Amino acid sequence: MRRRHLLQAGALCAWSAFEPVARAESYPSKSVQIVVPFPPGGTNDLLARVMAQSLGERMPGNFVIDNRAGGAAGSVGAQAVAAAKPDGYTLLLGNTASLAINQSVYPNLRYDPQRDFEPISVVGGSSLVLVVNSKVPARNVAEFVQLLRSSPGQYSYASAGAGSPLHLAGELFKYRTGAEMLHVPYRGTAPAYTDLLSGRISAMFDNTTTAVQHARAGTIRALAVTGARRSALFPQVPTLAEEGFKDIEVLVWFGLVAPKSTDAAIISRLSRAVATIAKGDETRRRLLEFDIDPWGSTPEEMRRFMASESAKWKAVVQRSNIRLE
Repeated sequence: MRRRHLLQAGALCAWSAFEPVARAESYPSKSVQIVVPFPPGGTNDLLARVMAQSLGERMPGNFVIDNRAGGAAGSVGAQAVAAAKPDGYTLLLGNTASLAINQSVYPNLRYDPQRDFEPISVVGGSSLVLVVNSKVPARNVAEFVQLLRSSPGQYSYASAGAGSPLHLAGELFKYRTGAEMLHVPYRGTAPAYTDLLSGRISAMFDNTTTAVQHARAGTIRALAVTGARRSALFPQVPTLAEEGFKDIEVLVWFGLVAPKSTDAAIISRLSRAVATIAKGDETRRRLLEFDIDPWGSTPEEMRRFMASESAKWKAVVQRSNIRLE
């Protein structure tokens, strides 16, 4: 009798160890929703559609996009995924704001990126570009910083909203350079550009894909990009580090996460798929069209990166006393 019980217990343990692997091998057996916490048409949405198509070609299931815009810098969609069933069939394609900034900016945020998600992979990242109105008398970053220092209170910079990566990039720039600029938040980049082009606003940190059309028209001047490497859309524009400002690196990055407690085997399978896709020539070509450098990290690499980014932006938010409801 005892021997039979031991055999049954052993069989149960063997099945318990096998079951997660079996689930992962059959995953996905139905459609997987990738929640994009922004409206259709933006960079987050376009990137998610590229990844959904590539994952669907590589894995047996169908990956569909679920746009859940609702304000608060992507918090509404992120919160929905944090509360979803942890079965691998609801994922979030988040970004710097929803996965690293929002918890410091919004005191009543109803999710914690590091506590409520299982990281899958950082999909890619993109620089911002510092642009000024073409009439601003500065041809490079050093001249712009000197202009700001010598004329405190006379220059302003726009952003697509308080607490956004574009806003915090400006605050980090001010802190690291000792320069002064007045922040003017707008509801998106379109109205910000109206005032930037007219000269009512002096400068802005913006996504390269949006800024490039204005730069090519000659209505704004690009002074530097914020990443470690030059942008494919601005190959002649130096990085801030090349200009002598080595501690102002800013990336807008995009990451895929699942609800907390999602099976580790499913997380691993998705992570390997994303890494393979990110290294593929076709995906790389399509992402570089959006000026996104494909990464494809492991879950643990993403966990460490999220923690580092969260700490970095928390310090900026606290120093600038930014709090939103």
